[in-house]
Amino acid sequence: MINNKKLTPAVPANIQLRSSVLAGLVFAAFPLSAVAETLEQRVERLERALAEKEAPSQVQQLEGSTEYSFGGYIKLDAIASQYSDGERALAGVGDDFLVASVIPVGGESGDTNLDMHAKHSRIWFKTNTATDVGAIGTYIEMDFGVNQIGDERISNSAASRIRHAYLSWQFDADSSVLAGQTWSTFFNVASLPDTLDFVGPVGTLFERQAQVRWTHGLGNARSLMFALENPSSGLYGQSGSDAGASAYDNNALPDMVVRFNGKSGDFSYSFSGLLRELAYKQNFTNSQAQAVRGDDSVYGYGVSFAGVWQIGADDVRVQLNAGNALGRYLGLQTYRDGVIEDGGDIELIDSVGGYVAYRHFWAPKWRSSLVLSASSADNPDSVADTTAASYQSVHANLVYAPITALNFGVEYIHASKTIERPVGGDDSGDLDRLQFSAKYTF
Repeated sequence: MINNKKLTPAVPANIQLRSSVLAGLVFAAFPLSAVAETLEQRVERLERALAEKEAPSQVQQLEGSTEYSFGGYIKLDAIASQYSDGERALAGVGDDFLVASVIPVGGESGDTNLDMHAKHSRIWFKTNTATDVGAIGTYIEMDFGVNQIGDERISNSAASRIRHAYLSWQFDADSSVLAGQTWSTFFNVASLPDTLDFVGPVGTLFERQAQVRWTHGLGNARSLMFALENPSSGLYGQSGSDAGASAYDNNALPDMVVRFNGKSGDFSYSFSGLLRELAYKQNFTNSQAQAVRGDDSVYGYGVSFAGVWQIGADDVRVQLNAGNALGRYLGLQTYRDGVIEDGGDIELIDSVGGYVAYRHFWAPKWRSSLVLSASSADNPDSVADTTAASYQSVHANLVYAPITALNFGVEYIHASKTIERPVGGDDSGDLDRLQFSAKYTF
């Protein structure tokens, strides 16, 4: 349940203190029987006089109608995992949700491992204020995931982290501005499948970051978005090895996104375009043992189509993504944006990814989703043998919801990773996972 309340004007603390002193003087100077009927009126009159004389600006700031609300959910995940080509990475984030890039390749079958956690529980707080220049809203949300802080032997602690933190200004009936951190405008979150896994399919876009976004309504459930977003470049090292991959913060320009949202009958869809600068600066030694000053900047692009087709209570969700600079936007950076070649130049990597998901309601309280997904990258020949070339995943679940806010579910996940060239006689590895989740949204 979301709690909505309105903030009411409050008198500053210094005024309240002076009013209390004045009330005390009144009591001291006259018998109680003589002031019983007029004391409250006198105190209110003095409070108003002091407020108008000494703190008019503070009272005016509270005269707007501000609504606030909070909510979130509590979620338990119990996850049993087995890898076909090796043991899981120790204390890896891949234990908490599907991270296909950490699937081992070229080893012996690993043991089944069980993990239980509540890290993805979250809480959010938002406000909305009516002002003379339009509605102004704020939103902040945090959870406790994507960290390995805590000791499973005793406390199972987890640090909080910001997921979203932004303000929005509806400055006219059709247009608004958003500033802060939230989902990338390139990513249509509404198309994400209904999975128990925290992220979902390997071919999905998935990115939150700081940005400034302008949205303009076009009528008939259509809108146009334009955003400038935080840049970052993830590149394989000059040797091409994944172990040498690094993130660089040498960009001079933001990532630029344009997106069109539309609807036709029961089909909602979006088209997104991304333009990025990829840049780095670094000293390194090339394959001829020569010292090289690496310094390059190139431009790349990405395009995405996403859609949700409502079929009665059921729905079909799709997403198709392609480009030569999808990199960190696709599948939790399962591929890098590019490769630093031996001479120091950046060569971008073409990649594609997507999924199709069908959600079916067996009965009002029972539903299932089936999600098929894949992605691949056209890596340069210079990359290492162990560099990821493609991924596939399947999600199938069954969820029981006795009420809308309470969900119990079980999900089977199969995912695979294929590398460029065989290691130990094998070029792929698999993950089989069974996940149980209990979730209550408040």
